[in-house]
Amino acid sequence: MMFFAPPREHFFRPLTHDNRELCAAVLRALHERVHGANADYAEVLTRELVLEVIQHALANPALRGLAFEAGQTVRAEEERAYASDLLRKLKEHGWLEDYRDPIDLRPTLKLSRAGKAFSETFANLDDSRAKTRQRNMRSARKALAAFIATRDADELLDAHEFASRVVQDLQDDIEYFRHLIQSLTREALAQKVAWNEFNDFIEKRFAREYAVRLVADSAERHRGQINEALEDVRALDGEQRAGVDAHLLQRAPWLEQTAQGRSPMLWLADRIESMVDAACGLKLPMLRSEMNNYVRRFTSLLRQALSLDYGAESPLGRTMAWLKEQPDPAREGLLDVLARRLATAEIRLPGGVLRWTVRDRESEAVAQAPLVVDETSRLNALLRRAEAEAFTFSDQQVLQGLLPHLQGGPITLAALPVDTAEDAVRVLHAVGAARSAEGRRLIQARKMAGQVSTTYFQADDYELRVEPQDGMDMPSSRAGGADRRH
Repeated sequence: MMFFAPPREHFFRPLTHDNRELCAAVLRALHERVHGANADYAEVLTRELVLEVIQHALANPALRGLAFEAGQTVRAEEERAYASDLLRKLKEHGWLEDYRDPIDLRPTLKLSRAGKAFSETFANLDDSRAKTRQRNMRSARKALAAFIATRDADELLDAHEFASRVVQDLQDDIEYFRHLIQSLTREALAQKVAWNEFNDFIEKRFAREYAVRLVADSAERHRGQINEALEDVRALDGEQRAGVDAHLLQRAPWLEQTAQGRSPMLWLADRIESMVDAACGLKLPMLRSEMNNYVRRFTSLLRQALSLDYGAESPLGRTMAWLKEQPDPAREGLLDVLARRLATAEIRLPGGVLRWTVRDRESEAVAQAPLVVDETSRLNALLRRAEAEAFTFSDQQVLQGLLPHLQGGPITLAALPVDTAEDAVRVLHAVGAARSAEGRRLIQARKMAGQVSTTYFQADDYELRVEPQDGMDMPSSRAGGADRRH
């Protein structure tokens, strides 16, 4: 696809003139009027409506100064002529295009495909717009649950869309806080404190949006349930998987090229899991760090402003301004008086620091008892070490204990022996080991309807089966793995 082809050959030309801010405001208003939250879909975009939007933008004094000279008296005919000229440019360069209403065949206008995409970008960059992005994580979990219940391919595609929005929203929030920090720096250089932006963040963004995002819709809160749902998706048998794959390719043809020969259903499951992991392990810590940096930076500047009390309206600022306005003789006389009064002042180190230094120097090191290593202390240390390592298992060790039981075929957790506490710990962490990076190559875990109940614990039952592979090696108990301690 060639983007800069007629009529988009000079698509961005309306945004290269001095009135580009006015043009961007008009495009943003047109998108909100046609596709925004308050759009009237029964209203068609006519020429008169576009002219009305442009004239409404011209009513803003800041934007009006870009079109006409300051203080210039502009007649209504001149405003309409300017609006007509801007409308002509938007049509000429591919932002708007003619359209005939299929009902009454009236000639109307509409945003072109490219015009809609870029005007939506202008609208999304406006931070004052109402955004409801708090339920993406919960929506992804519910869409996966609906797919498992109904096998509807659209539900799996919706889950993928919601998961991608989670990562994108977190990245937008990170960029938002970086912008606030840059704004703080600019305001500090101008000897101001950005009260308006900070109040907007606390009262509007944090209380209404980020508090929900970090608590009710936290990626970490729903991560476990999403991973369990994805395991259920992967556990579908071959016939069900083939049916879902066929529906996915019908609903989303782009998956055929993206999946590269893999099952589209499994590719979507892996992609959802990777995006959730990225949100929990990367984006969410970055968001908390940027939020902490912003609050700490604002607090530091506020404390500095209150301690220094700088500014033209402070007593020191008014005094310096008054001194600057005085003639040279009066200024010299005042400075001489201040010099005589300051001549009796002495400069010393703070007494508290001196006393602390002397006391620190005079303090003597406390004598420590000699270290005695006898049979009792060695026995106690050995017992503590044995207690700490009694129930320490790596994923590799759990897998090594499970594989012999799986040689005869699939087995459930309830069928595994629980004769000792070590066996109970192995059964308790069998599913976690099967879902580890090494375990996925060796064992499949599928959730069952019932539960497993022992004298040690009660949990959901799973069916474990060996993953069919050629040349599979038994994991060594000496291999490294993530330790599990109890």
